[in-house]
Amino acid sequence: MRKTFCFGGSRVAKRMSERAPMADGCVFCDIARRASTSTTALLYSDDKVVAFRDINPSAFRHYLVIPVEHIPTVNSLQRITYDHQLVSHLVKVGKDLLNQDAPNSEEHRFGFHQPPFNSVDHLHLHCLALPFIPSWRHIKYTPLGPFGGFIEAEKILERIKPESEVYS
Repeated sequence: MRKTFCFGGSRVAKRMSERAPMADGCVFCDIARRASTSTTALLYSDDKVVAFRDINPSAFRHYLVIPVEHIPTVNSLQRITYDHQLVSHLVKVGKDLLNQDAPNSEEHRFGFHQPPFNSVDHLHLHCLALPFIPSWRHIKYTPLGPFGGFIEAEKILERIKPESEVYS
């Protein structure tokens, strides 16, 4: 069976209705479930997330941390405790990996590409230990304001902070 990369970031996500434990043909779901067809070495795994090296690194160290559950994009995240805790966990795992592997890096950056700029329709946190290699790659990881592009993890956490925590 031919594996796809779940392209289609330009489609508007249907939020929770698109979520699934695993999606057929999703290369990241295969990595998360450790399918026999996946040769990706995991740097970290638990029951919620897995982490691995990006196959086309843009920085000195470039890791991806993905949820085991198939969540298409950042647009699928909602202002609920579960989503907020999941993204917080993605960030913590990414920070721990970079602090362990690249403690002397000039800067660490954590974030997501928003549709239509995401390359794979499975939520994935980019964890970058700078400098960018080559330096022009910084363009891919620059927020584009109202046009989307890259959004830092902290901005997503603010956006999906549960209502009960916003007013406390």
